[in-house]
This record gives sequence, structure tokens and C-alpha cells, in this order.
Amino acid sequence: MFGIIQLWCKKGQFKNSNIGETIAFGLMQLSEYLDAEEHLLPHGTGLNLDSAWYKIMYILYTDGCLLGVYHKAALQIKSLRVGNEARWLARVVEVVATRNNLVTMKLLKCRSWDSYQAVQLIIKSLYLLKGLVFSSHSVETFSSFGFARVALTALIQVTSSTLAVIPTIRAECALPNIDRAKRNADEFRQHHMREVLDDAIMALTFIWNYLMISPKSKTLLTILKRDYGEELNRINSSATKADIQIFLLPQAEEDDMANCPDRLLDGVTMSVMESPVLLHKSQVTVDESTLVYLLLQKSPQCPFTRTPLDHDSFCRLPDLQQEIHAWRKEGSCSHHE
Repeated sequence: MFGIIQLWCKKGQFKNSNIGETIAFGLMQLSEYLDAEEHLLPHGTGLNLDSAWYKIMYILYTDGCLLGVYHKAALQIKSLRVGNEARWLARVVEVVATRNNLVTMKLLKCRSWDSYQAVQLIIKSLYLLKGLVFSSHSVETFSSFGFARVALTALIQVTSSTLAVIPTIRAECALPNIDRAKRNADEFRQHHMREVLDDAIMALTFIWNYLMISPKSKTLLTILKRDYGEELNRINSSATKADIQIFLLPQAEEDDMANCPDRLLDGVTMSVMESPVLLHKSQVTVDESTLVYLLLQKSPQCPFTRTPLDHDSFCRLPDLQQEIHAWRKEGSCSHHE
């Protein structure tokens, strides 16, 4: 299917047509069978769908064919009634991050892996992440407290894995070829690889700058600073090691847990909740982001009772949410005194 579609689809072809939405629906049906290592990495045998999958995904989101998917997914997350659209978006973003991790690990561990090919795969991952999550029509969907973890986890993974291989790729770009017969070809290859690497760094810079500056990503930025402090420190260290000054990372603003009542903590992550939800059968309270993560699984289950999670097995706790907001406000005031 991927191979046939990518042969005739072109950018702009789906803008005024229902065909793009039909293709997007078809991709939703196939997404659970898509394996990053099996289908989206180059190898000697087996089916490699990388080029076709990337081309189709790129055209679908640039032509606006995924707007309906984003709208439905946002409604599903808001109502805590996760459906195919939300699961598909989460799955696609997860596949992009996983594929990038696999590419960088293979490049670092396998000498036979081609750096030129690897950097081209990395730039594809960054372009897809940029379009699928950090663009004007998509970032609001991923900014809901329930869906933010999907976007931020992918961003952390893609950024960390990309920064880890930049020194290796740069070193290969600088290696002279002693064989004069191959020098011209290698110089052209290395020059092009440097250009693609620069494009990758620019794409990464755009994503982080968009996250820092865009009003639409304010919720994402708040959650990032509060819940991903350790990851931000690791990324900052990796960027320094790679001699890259591409973006100003936000400063972590983690909650002070010293005086936090247990009732305000997520029963799974043991972090302060933002939007608490009660799981009826276990009588355990978790954050909405934890619940959405569970609901996005193929067969959602309560982590405490192993019973199925359906729409009647949980409820929001608005009074407790107000208590959490009051506790945070009090902590913020005492911090500035």
C-alpha cells in the first residue's frame, strides 16, 4: 500500500480532495502493525518502507489532510474517551522517536553503518516531529495535559539521540581520504553530509525555539520545566559536549515535594498531579496524563487491579484539582519571599 501510494502522490495534490483523508484513515488501520526496526530502517533483507512512509506522512500534514484527525484526537483527550485518532497520533510520534533512537544506536555501535545514510534518516525524523507535533495546527492538540507526555517524551528522545551522534558524524566529515582516485567523490559526499547535518541542527533549533516562544506551546513548556528537569540537564550536557549552542534550554522548575500531602501525588508516578482522576475499582488517584497514557495502549488496563479501563471506570476530581492549584500557588509565593 505504502509503495503504490507514494508513486503517484505529490505535494499539494490532496489539498482540495477527500483522498488525503481516506489515505490517513487507511494509515490509522495499519499503524499498529508498523515496526520501526522491521520496516523503517535500511537492511539487506525484508521490507523497507521508510521512503514511502516518510513521503506520504509529509504530504498528508503539509496538505492539511490530518486536520480532522487532530481535531478528533483533541476532543477525545479532552473528554478522556480515547479513540483511533488519538491512538494513531501517539503511535506515529512514538515510531518517529523510536526510529531515530535505533538509527543513532546503530551508527554508534556498528562500524558498517553509513553515517551519510544515518544523517539523512535523522533529518527525516526531525522534519516529521516538527510537522506532526510542533506546528501551528498540531501543537494545541499535544498541549493538553493528557497528551503532553507523548510529545515531550518524543522530543527528549529525538533530541538526546541526535546530539549523541553529532560528534561522530562531524568527525567523519573531517576525515581525509588518502586514495586520490576517491578524493573528489568523498569530498562531495562529506560536503553534502555537512549540509544535511546543518539542516538537522536547524530543525532541532526550530523545534526548541517554537516550544520556548510560541504562545500555543505554553502548556507544553510548563510541563517540560516541571516534570523533565533531569532530562533537560542531560540534554544540556550533551549539547555542551557536542559543542552546540543551538537553543536556550528552559530552566527546570520542579515541585518542592518536601511538604506535599500524599493525596496530591499520582499513585503511579508519585509526582504532584495537575488534573487528578479517580480509578473506581482500585480507589487510587492518578493524574490525567497517566490515565491518557494507559488509555492509549491497545488494551487499556488499570495498573493496580489489571481490570479493563473503560469510560465508566474513572472520574475527574475537580475539588482536589483546586486544592493542588492552591498548594502550588502557596509554594510559589513562599519561594519568592
